[in-house]
Amino acid sequence: MSTNQAVPCPMMQAHKRLMDCHAQWHALQEAYSDPDDFRLALNSFLQTHRSVTSLLLKHKGDLPDFQNWFTVYSDTSAKTEVMRWAKNSRNRIVHDSDLDLHSSCHVTWIGDWYARSEVKAKFPPRMSPNEIFAAIRASRGIPPFGTITIRRRWVDKALESWEVLDAAAACYMYLNHLLRAGHEAANVDACDIAGRDIDCVDSSLPDLPGSLRCMHTTQSDLASYFSVADGSMFTEVSEALAGFEDLESQAAAASAAANLPTSPDGDAVERVPGLMEIARKIMERDGAHGTFVFLFKGKSLLSVEGLHFDDQNAKRLAFERLAQRVESMRADGVLVIGEMWMGVQTEAERKLGKVLIPARDRLDKTEGLSVYAVTRDGRQVERFCTVDRGPNGEAFCGDVGEFEGGAMNTMIPIFRKWKEMEGRGI
Repeated sequence: MSTNQAVPCPMMQAHKRLMDCHAQWHALQEAYSDPDDFRLALNSFLQTHRSVTSLLLKHKGDLPDFQNWFTVYSDTSAKTEVMRWAKNSRNRIVHDSDLDLHSSCHVTWIGDWYARSEVKAKFPPRMSPNEIFAAIRASRGIPPFGTITIRRRWVDKALESWEVLDAAAACYMYLNHLLRAGHEAANVDACDIAGRDIDCVDSSLPDLPGSLRCMHTTQSDLASYFSVADGSMFTEVSEALAGFEDLESQAAAASAAANLPTSPDGDAVERVPGLMEIARKIMERDGAHGTFVFLFKGKSLLSVEGLHFDDQNAKRLAFERLAQRVESMRADGVLVIGEMWMGVQTEAERKLGKVLIPARDRLDKTEGLSVYAVTRDGRQVERFCTVDRGPNGEAFCGDVGEFEGGAMNTMIPIFRKWKEMEGRGI
């Protein structure tokens, strides 16, 4: 696309319908706890979704190079499992009956990085997460430690491997990319269609590998997290520091302003050495370094998030939630920067193959700074340096070396998520 100046839309009717789909997706999310409202919102979304391509076909004679970009869509995106479901579901709604929806509640218990179990439970859709947790806890069917994640899921029996909101978001994005291709063929970068009352519903057609930011953020809010020991609910464990808006330029400007080395290029693994150099300088300058996660699609930086956790339970939940964002964004690389404690395993731990005492609680612990990354194709690397403290708390970073330690345990939820995604063909 050649210009950022808004011009008349080359496919106004279809584009407005796509914006309707966006607004209806949020209505679907808002109705999640009410079965009847959810059914009505889903029916509306699917019918509007189908009308987008119908309007394109009706006006194809007015659209530049229509046959080429629409054929690419027809031969690829339109044949995916989730798009076939959307088409068949719309036909069923109009000509036969409502979809065969059923609501389940996924309850996940996490004891440590390896001890994890997930079950599907039946609770009334209008039952709150707090009420569900109280019922689970009263059943005495779980260990008295760790965390519980409660995630409500609506599923159509014709597409049981997908949660309905996830499926609707994926269907929306396929049409987003289709209309984007049509705009590019018409040499239109931004068109003059006015936005809606919902701030995120506008005429933009972002080139993203996964869902719109408003969609993946909203879906992650559908889960609730509890401590089994005391019943308390965990608050926010991550903070999105930047979205999809030209992150590379932001990083370069921030590095220059802080007199730091230029942010490196490459995918998650390739950037580890360069980001380690920057992290060491920040550590020595500020005496501390937060925990940050970078999500990548190939060599493109998708998101930067800050993680906050006061204990191991919150840390595990932070990375479980991160795994959800990896799927929603279709990220294939994850890089983490942060301070860490390192401890030497005891003989008993080595024999058991399990860490019994976290490094932060050991008397012989060593403070350090770690930068590590993994990619979906199986590559991984971790760099580590020790941190010594001066009399006034000033930090001095030691030499950088490769490290094979417990930090990679945090990637277990990511590896699990990528395996699930592969099984679903995404």
